[in-house]
Amino acid sequence: MTFLSKAAGLAAIGISVVGLQAAAQDFPERPLEFVAGYGPGGGHDTMLRTMARLMEENDLSPVPINVVNKEGGSSAVAMGYLNAREGDPHYLMSITSSHIATPLTSNIGLDYSSFTPIARIGIDPELLVVNSTKGYESLDDLEAEDRMLNVGGTATGSIEHIVTMQLADETGMELNFIPFQGDGEVVTALLSNQIDFAITNPGPVADYLDSGKFNALAISTEERVESLPDVPTFIEQGADIKISLFRGLTAAPGISEEDRQALTDMVTKLFETEAWREEYIEPNAVVPLVVTGEEFADYLGETEAAYRETLGKLDMLSN
Repeated sequence: MTFLSKAAGLAAIGISVVGLQAAAQDFPERPLEFVAGYGPGGGHDTMLRTMARLMEENDLSPVPINVVNKEGGSSAVAMGYLNAREGDPHYLMSITSSHIATPLTSNIGLDYSSFTPIARIGIDPELLVVNSTKGYESLDDLEAEDRMLNVGGTATGSIEHIVTMQLADETGMELNFIPFQGDGEVVTALLSNQIDFAITNPGPVADYLDSGKFNALAISTEERVESLPDVPTFIEQGADIKISLFRGLTAAPGISEEDRQALTDMVTKLFETEAWREEYIEPNAVVPLVVTGEEFADYLGETEAAYRETLGKLDMLSN
């Protein structure tokens, strides 16, 4: 090889490297889109809209952020929407337990591993919440009804469904789980007494608990939580239920490692701010346990294995 050909080859390599660096530096090239798998007013929607607002207010995103709701199919619609954006890093989807459970209970052709894991944000406990006009004060009061009780939650096979089935098993109550398309619909049903109680995380019902319209009878943590000190655990009341919902973010499949890291850096900077703690973590009683990258991927794998075992015992697996 001549000197000139070697020089040309090195120049080509140099141009290629510069091109890759420029491509990484160009991201994001247009507004980001945050995808919620449930409707307005629910936990996914609240989290993503709070994220988008605070990231823009704190100059953590160089471009605007739009939040879209792709509800339906217990998160299956949102998963399909994100999967169709393969290789495009401008999309982030909120992910919770339903994104693990839905593929286990329905053959949708996708699962958590179809996407690029970005970060786990934290852990949400589950609450058993009643309309205060009913006068229920404890699990014993519900058991005393001695009839089938209608329970509201999000999605068949969701963590709310699992808690409901566990509660029926632990107490002997006859419970009919009614799946809704989002937390907002669950709240509306409870306000109008269309259901006897709801299983939900604290965020969507916080204002109603503060106003006295709703009453929380139990929480799914092993011990009482600081933000809800007057709410007894299920365990205190004789029901061995200790399970929590996780909240996280995934990107489209097939994005570059550089873009994955850019997204991770962007959101983790938000999670370190006082504004995030004050405006999302504390009001929604979320336990902040941030993990990213492969550690988050490993967590998702472990969570799926645990859900597969639990749903199998409930005879709810589709495969």
